[in-house]
Amino acid sequence: MKTLLRKLPTRFLLTQFGSIAICLGLLCSAATAQTQPTGSATAAMPASAYKLIEVKVAGSKRFTQDEVAAASGLPVGTTAHDEDFRKAARHLGETGVFASIAFTYSYSSAGTRLTFQVTDADKFVPARFADFVWFPDQDLRKKIHERVPLFNGELPTTGRLPDQVSDVLLALLVENGIPGHVDYLRTSGETGQLEAIDYSVSNVTIRVHHVEFIGSGAGELPLLQTAAEKLSTRQYSRALLNSFVEHALLPIYHERGYLKAACAPPQLKVVKPDASEENDGKHEETLVDVTFPITPGIPYKLSRWEWSGNKAIPTDSLQPLLHLKAGQTANTVQLEDDLRTIQILYSSQGYILATVKADAVFDDVSGTIDYHLAVNEGSVYHMGELGFRGIDNNLEARLRAAWKLRPGDVYDATYLQQFLPQARKLLPPTIDWDVSTHVTALPRDKTVDVDLQYMAKAPK
Repeated sequence: MKTLLRKLPTRFLLTQFGSIAICLGLLCSAATAQTQPTGSATAAMPASAYKLIEVKVAGSKRFTQDEVAAASGLPVGTTAHDEDFRKAARHLGETGVFASIAFTYSYSSAGTRLTFQVTDADKFVPARFADFVWFPDQDLRKKIHERVPLFNGELPTTGRLPDQVSDVLLALLVENGIPGHVDYLRTSGETGQLEAIDYSVSNVTIRVHHVEFIGSGAGELPLLQTAAEKLSTRQYSRALLNSFVEHALLPIYHERGYLKAACAPPQLKVVKPDASEENDGKHEETLVDVTFPITPGIPYKLSRWEWSGNKAIPTDSLQPLLHLKAGQTANTVQLEDDLRTIQILYSSQGYILATVKADAVFDDVSGTIDYHLAVNEGSVYHMGELGFRGIDNNLEARLRAAWKLRPGDVYDATYLQQFLPQARKLLPPTIDWDVSTHVTALPRDKTVDVDLQYMAKAPK
C-alpha cells in the first residue's frame, strides 16, 4: 500500500486547506491494489469502506490517541470521507495545541484507517479558576476534559482552546442555574511572559459565610477564629483566601515553633442563606462556607546561631538584635523582623545592598533547629547629588542647608526619614505640601542620588 504524507505547519492547514485535497487523495488498501483507484473505482466501494475502524495518532507526547481522536470529531465508528478528514485536521489546528498537523488514510472493504501525524505546540500555561465555587477544582477539570478532550489543566498560548474552555464553563453555569458570565484573562508574570490563563465568574456576588479549621490544636484555634473574623461577609476570591493563609493563618503557627505547618487548598461549600441573610433581591448572591485543612507538624526549639560573612559589623553587635535565644521556641515571624532591623543597621552605615539569609537545619528527632545567618555586606555607598523640585530658589536653599549629608559622605539610608519631618517645618505653613522621594543607587560610582519632588496642594 502506498501512502502519501506531507507535514504542513498548522497555520498553513488553517489557511490553505484546499491544497490538501491534492496532496492527500484517496488511498486504496485492497489486497490487489497498489495504486490510487480511479474515481469510478472509489465510487464503487461499499458504504462500509467509509466507516472508521481505526484512528491513530503519532507524534504527540502530551495527548493520548483517544483524546486527539475525540477532539477531531472522528471517533471510531464514524462514517467519514476526504472532506471530513480535512475538516477534522482544520479543527485540531484551530485549537492551538499542535505546531503541525498532517494526516493519511486508507480505504478497504473492512473500513477506513486514519492516522494523524502531529507535533505538539511548544508553549502551554496553567488554567486557573478563581471563583467557580460551585465545583471542586478536581471535578471542574474533569467536567471540562469530558467536553474538551485536549484540556488537561494547561492551555496553549495561541488558538481557540481557551475559548472552548470558556464555553464549557458557561454551559456548566447555565446547566446549574447560575446566572453568571464567564471571563478569562491572560496573566503575565514579572518578566512579561504569559504566566497563566485565569477564568472568573462575573454578575454573581460570592461572599464568605462561615469559616472552619480542621487539624488545628486547641491552643491555636481561638487565634485562628479571631483572625477569620476578617473574612466573614467578605466578597470571596481565591486571592483573598491565599492571602489569609500566608499572612494570618501560617504566622500563628510560625510564631509558636510549628515551622513546617502547612495548609491544604481551602475546601468550599455553597450554602443557602438563612431567612435573616436573604439579600434585597436586586442581585444574585452566593454564600460559601470555607474550611482550611491544617497540618501543624511538630514544634521546634532553637539550638544555636551561626554567623558568616559579617566583617564591617562584628557578631557581638549583631547577635543582641536577635530576640530568640537558644532553648526557646523558634519564631520565624520575630526572626524576619530582626533580620530587617539588621539590614537597616547596615544601610545606615552605607551598606545599602546588604542582605542576611537565614538557612535552617532541622532535627526532627530532637525537635530543634540550627540557623546559619549568611551576611552579604556588599559595597559602601556614598552620598551623591541632592535635588529639589517644585519649590523656589529661596526655599530650596533653606532645605539644602538643612540636609546634613554632604557629597562623598557615607550614605545613611535612614537619614531621609529623619530629614523629611524637619524639612516640613521649613515649608510655608499656609500651604499643604505633598513630597515624593526618589532614591537612586549608582553601582558604577557607588553613590546614591536623592531627588525630592514637592507639590503644593490647596491652601489650608
